[in-house]
Amino acid sequence: MYQRNIRQHGDALTLLRSLPDPCTPLIFFDPQHRENLDKLKYGNEGARQRERCKLPQMSSEYIEACCREAARILRPSGYLMRWQNALQVGTGAHLCLADVLQCVEIIAWDNGRISNGYRARRRGDYLVALQKKPIRARATWQTRPVIPDRWPEKIIKPRSQHPHIKPIGLIRALIEAITSPGDLVVDPAAGSFVAMQAAMELGRDFIGCDLAIPAQSVSPRPATSASAALLTFQ
Repeated sequence: MYQRNIRQHGDALTLLRSLPDPCTPLIFFDPQHRENLDKLKYGNEGARQRERCKLPQMSSEYIEACCREAARILRPSGYLMRWQNALQVGTGAHLCLADVLQCVEIIAWDNGRISNGYRARRRGDYLVALQKKPIRARATWQTRPVIPDRWPEKIIKPRSQHPHIKPIGLIRALIEAITSPGDLVVDPAAGSFVAMQAAMELGRDFIGCDLAIPAQSVSPRPATSASAALLTFQ
């Protein structure tokens, strides 16, 4: 049984299947795409890329199944925020979900670090906003805080904490724009659990897991305040 507001070991698809429908307005999903890593063999990946390759990998079929479960548990007009790189955006990796989720926005994250690339060099990732019908903007996405479609944010915490860490500032802004206090935020492949940190700072509930978290490390705790939760997170 998955618990709220803790770091815990678990499988993304299993967690999503355990949740009732519709229970959340916002889901983050950062899949480790095995086929993509196989294609992007630059020959100079370095330590961080080698660490990324050690993470539990997902097939395209598994990722699609997760996204379809996400669509089931989303509230009407809710959002799945799916992280993709330039190759996945360019090839339309999300288009197979068009019958249940529509792409309504793409935010380019500039992390300020030049990475690999055969032509243009990578400097961040893309966050593809997929919305469940009915497609609405004003009623589901507040104009404050302002979220530009090009988001510059350097990672403050060391990447040694997690090789796939994502920008907490952008995640926090999205949670604030799309959800209300007390809402549930879901991240089934939570990685460094920055979405949990941001959600709890804003007074939202969180449920998520990651296979890279050792199973024996799970220890339930009362989330009496955001500050107490962050002490455990850090």
